Formats: sequence, structure tokens, C-alpha cells
Amino acid sequence: MRKISIANERPNPFYVRLKPVAGDYWYIKDLDDATDKSNRKVSFPDNLIGQDLLIDEISFFNKRAWYKFTIDNISGWILKRSVKANYRRLAIAPLIQATQSDVDNQVTALVMLLTSAQGTPDSDTILEAVKQWNDVSTDLIDLKSLIISQTNSIKDLRKVNFRQLQKHLMRRKPVLLRVAGMNNLKNSFILLVGFNKHTIYYNDPWTGRLEAISAGHLKKHLYNNTVDAISY
Repeated sequence: MRKISIANERPNPFYVRLKPVAGDYWYIKDLDDATDKSNRKVSFPDNLIGQDLLIDEISFFNKRAWYKFTIDNISGWILKRSVKANYRRLAIAPLIQATQSDVDNQVTALVMLLTSAQGTPDSDTILEAVKQWNDVSTDLIDLKSLIISQTNSIKDLRKVNFRQLQKHLMRRKPVLLRVAGMNNLKNSFILLVGFNKHTIYYNDPWTGRLEAISAGHLKKHLYNNTVDAISY
């Protein structure tokens, strides 16, 4: 595989779903088999169709992009063109905040964001930065010193539309939102981690769970400028 592969990338893991197709859903077990997939392709079990496939490697092989997937006890390679363009979810584990305080909400959301970028951020550093931020600002972009120190970049997403948020998630980067009045959240931090055709997925520090809202609901808040957003 290494001799004939153009490039390999190990991104932060993310989930995809297969496109609806006529006929069999198939994959190959080894990328070397891509030169003769007609004889080596394997059908997905019916009970796995429509479920999330965890992607942890991307390869460009024979001028096409391939995703290495895992689901249950099955792993292999699928063509990128075989997955839905309107579904993506980052494999970022939700965390629950320690207390009901706003500071713990903010710190927990930032820990999830920064963990996705560089592994294990220092919680004490984040806590101190959040306390200082609360003293002087309510704009997420004013957390830039913290974000840049941990990720070497920052993206100001305050003025973006829904499609631009989707594109950022497709680049495998979560989006930190400060919301007001969305899903009964008064002034909280949440972390956008994915989307479907009509749904947005986010990690909620208050519940410690993956939650979902309608895309239309988020669009309304974006239009009314009741959210603030950053990423890296």
C-alpha cells in the first residue's frame, strides 16, 4: 500500500454514514485490494446500513480518496464518494461540568474544544483564562490568547451563516458557541460537533451528553445574532 499510495492522513476521528445506493453496500478489507475491487469487495451486513462508521484514516489511492472505517468488529476501506455529504459528526466525547456554575460550563466546553485540537489541555490554565475573560468581556473572540496558545490558530465565526458552520465541521474542527435562549439555555457554552440534513449535534456541558437541535432553530438564532462562535 505504501508504494502506490499518494498520501495518508490520520485525522481526528469522525463519523460518517453511507449514501443510499441501488444494490450492495460494499467495502474492501485492505487498500491494496483497490486495484481489483471487483473480486475483493465485501458486502456490509444489512443491520449496519444507516449506522455511524468511525473514520480514523484517509488515503489518496489511484486518484481517489478512501476512508478507513470501523464499526462493531468490522473494519476496512470505503470510497469517500460513498458517504453522505450532508452528515458528519466528530468523535469528541461529551464532558459534564463539575458544578452548575457558569464558569464550570465555560471551562468544560473549552476543554472539549482544545482536547480535539491537541490532546490534553491544562484545566488550570483554562480556568484562569476564563476567570480573566469574565472580568473584562463577553465576546468569545477575546479568548484568543488562550485558543492560540493551545492550537496556534483561531477562527472568528460570529458573522458566519449556517452553511459556513457546516463547512468548518467538514474540516473536522468543532465550533464553540455561546448561546442565549436556544433550547432553554440562557447564556451557555456548547460545542457543535456535527450535522445532518435537518439536525445539528452538540456536546452540552450541562448534561454531559450529545444533544441535537433542528437546523432551522439554529439558523433562526444565527439570523437574530443571538449566538457567538469561535473555533481554531
